[in-house]
Amino acid sequence: MRTEDIFNDPKNYKKWYELHNKLYENERKVVRSFNLKDCLDLGSGPDIFHEEIRGKIVSLDISLLMLKESKSDEKVLADALHLPFRDDSFKCIFSSVTVCFIEDVKGFIKEIARVAKERAVICFIARDSPWGEYYEKLGKSGHKYYSYAHFISRRELYVIINDFMKISRITSTLKDMNETETDETYNDDSGSFICVEAIPKKSEPLSSSLNRHSGADPADPISKL
Repeated sequence: MRTEDIFNDPKNYKKWYELHNKLYENERKVVRSFNLKDCLDLGSGPDIFHEEIRGKIVSLDISLLMLKESKSDEKVLADALHLPFRDDSFKCIFSSVTVCFIEDVKGFIKEIARVAKERAVICFIARDSPWGEYYEKLGKSGHKYYSYAHFISRRELYVIINDFMKISRITSTLKDMNETETDETYNDDSGSFICVEAIPKKSEPLSSSLNRHSGADPADPISKL
């Protein structure tokens, strides 16, 4: 099934976040911590995290129905593996869980690195985490969305990102399987919902302050894994 056919119900997709409001609140706190501004949102859906992005937002999605629900300044119907933009088109690229529904992750990250001028923030549910394992089980049971997901481990994604960009910060939440309580925001990748900030290798780092993740050197996130 095509991805655009899977995500064909934006109202119910958004309703999931409303029903699981504590999970959503925890994830929003992590996204908010990056102080995002003037971003291209890849796989934007119906503006799930747009309240946490200041300035101009360009929404890109492969689903026309999802884009129709968006209130972004600009909307682009396109495949994230073939971005219709020139190199260095956006100061900021944001993407939340889109990577979990893409088979060619390397192609996805390569396109992000090509289009990003200053930084990219990529959020995902790690396969090797409590919530990742739970969602995979739901997928095997035929869940509408998770049955089509391709969850990726922390290490696998870091290796690919490191091919094209330099990881500068990792923040996470949802360390425990609890839907009813507010969780902390962790300055590492110990949670299930993980956001990775990466700087294109053509750019200077935004900050010399790098976070620890998995006990690895942020300049080489796989060295100690």
